[in-house]
Amino acid sequence: MFVRNCWYVPGWSRDFAKDSLTAVTILNEPIVIYRKSDGGLVALQDRCCHRFAPLSLGRLEGEDLRCMYHGLKFAPSGKCIEIPGQPKIPPQAWVRGYPIVEKHSCAWIWMGDPALADETLIPDFVGVDDPQWAMTSGRMDYSANYMLINDNLLDLSHIAFLHRKSLGATFSPEGVSRPTVTKVPGGVRIQNWINSGPSQMVPSISKGRVDIFQTYDFMIPGVFLLRADMYPEGTAKMFPDREAIGIEPLHCQFTCQAVTPLTDDRTCYFFAYGPWAKERQFIDAFYQLGLKAFNEDRVMIEAQQKNINLSPAYRMMTIAIDSGIAQFRRMIDDVIRSESNGAAVPQPPATHEAMEA
Repeated sequence: MFVRNCWYVPGWSRDFAKDSLTAVTILNEPIVIYRKSDGGLVALQDRCCHRFAPLSLGRLEGEDLRCMYHGLKFAPSGKCIEIPGQPKIPPQAWVRGYPIVEKHSCAWIWMGDPALADETLIPDFVGVDDPQWAMTSGRMDYSANYMLINDNLLDLSHIAFLHRKSLGATFSPEGVSRPTVTKVPGGVRIQNWINSGPSQMVPSISKGRVDIFQTYDFMIPGVFLLRADMYPEGTAKMFPDREAIGIEPLHCQFTCQAVTPLTDDRTCYFFAYGPWAKERQFIDAFYQLGLKAFNEDRVMIEAQQKNINLSPAYRMMTIAIDSGIAQFRRMIDDVIRSESNGAAVPQPPATHEAMEA
C-alpha cells in the first residue's frame, strides 16, 4: 500500500532529455515522461486507452504524443485529439495525466488527486546545484519493498555495524547516543551525537578523534535530509542538549535521498552526497564513499527482503532504537487509511483541460 497524495521523485532533471520518451513505473503505475518545446515536463499514463500499448514506444509530434500501434494522438493534458480514419473522438479517449514539476535538481510527480497537488509540499531537497554544498547525484535500484529502505534511513544506529568499513568503523555502540525524535509537519526529525571516534570516512579529511552531531528530517513518503557536523572530541559532553553548540565545526556534510516505490517489491533510491562547498576538492571522494555505503545498505536490505518472503507471517521485534521507525510507520499508516476512506479516482478529460488552462 502506498501514499498517493504526495510528491515522488521519478528522476533527476538530467534524466529527462529533450525529444525523448522516458518510461518509469511508480506505485505499480506505468508512466511516460517527456519535455515540451519550452522544456516543461509532461507525465502521462504509459498505456494507450485503445489497446493498452505503451505510449513510451510512441512518437513525439511537437507537444503531443502519438501511439505507434494504431496512431491515436494525445495532447499533454492526456486527451486524445486524433484517431486516424475516425473524425469523431469518443469522450473516453483519454489517458491520465500527472502533475509534474522540477525543483531542487529533481523532477517531482504527484500520484494522487491532481486537485491536491501543491508545490509548496515538496520537501527542501537541497539538490546538486545548491551553492552551499558540493554534491554529486546518483540512483540505485532495490529488489525490496520501499518501507524497508525507509526503516534503514530512520535508524542510523546501524552505521557502527553495517558501515564499519565505510562511514564510521571505529565508533563503538556506546558512543552512539539515543536519538531524540520530534514530529515535524509531514515527517519526523531525529537528532543525536556520535561520540569520540576517529573519522576514517575519507582519509583526506580525517580529523582524528571527533564527535559528530547529526540531524535529519524524514518526510512522507520517503525523503531523507541529513546534515552531519564533526566537532573536536569532548564537544558532545559540553553540549549534551545538542542546542546552541558554541564550537565551530571541523567539517560539515549533507545528503538528500528520496525513496520511490516502483512496485510492491522494487524501489528506486535517489541520492546526493557531499561536503560543504569550501571542501569541493573532496566531491568525488564523497561520491565514491556514498556508493560504497549505499551498496552496503542495498545488499543487507535485499537479503532482509528475501527472509521476509520466505516467512511473511513472522513479525519483527521492536527495541528502543526503533522509536523513529515506529512513529514514521504510524504516520504512513494514518495517511494511507485517510486516503482509503476518501480515495480519489482518475479524472475525465475535462479536468485535465482545466488544469492545463
